[in-house]
Amino acid sequence: MLKSGFLAALCSFGLNAATIDNAGVLSEPIKSKLNEMGAELKETTGVTLDLITFSNLNAASIDEAIKPFKSNLKPPYVILVLVPKEAGATTGKVDIYTSNDANSLFDKEAVLSPYPESGSILPILVSNKGKDIYNAAMLNGYADIADRIADSKGVVLKSSIGNSNRNTINIFRYLIYGSIILVIVVFAIRKIKR
Repeated sequence: MLKSGFLAALCSFGLNAATIDNAGVLSEPIKSKLNEMGAELKETTGVTLDLITFSNLNAASIDEAIKPFKSNLKPPYVILVLVPKEAGATTGKVDIYTSNDANSLFDKEAVLSPYPESGSILPILVSNKGKDIYNAAMLNGYADIADRIADSKGVVLKSSIGNSNRNTINIFRYLIYGSIILVIVVFAIRKIKR
């Protein structure tokens, strides 16, 4: 069975909680922001977005661990699950579970992509820079999912943190690629003129 906080978390989950931090890896300001975004998403789109962290699965799979949570939710719902890397373990686990009708509202593979240009969770978790990687990864991932769901419903979330970092990185990437192409074109034109 999972830790004793599991039952308390299960009870609070039914009260429209958006964040259940059994692993204790999220700070209070982050949990507050996640709950704010989750409440606004639920109010404007009808989609429930929840985050659950587990400190230890005790040999259970994530599927088994979240079954009680899923049974208390009404579709459409999305559950972001994190099992942090334990001492001595090689990796932690992150996954997203959805009801059938929430599957088409966002691209799960893009959110969980390990590539920084599309993924919003794994690139931060694998960076191992700083001690707050779980706060940053879960905030970015949760916000990315919320924004994608809101976009699919034609809604703009007021509590959104936006994706300005991704936009800035993409602008720099286009500038660098454009500069390289320009140098190649200028070099080719000079070669042809000789």
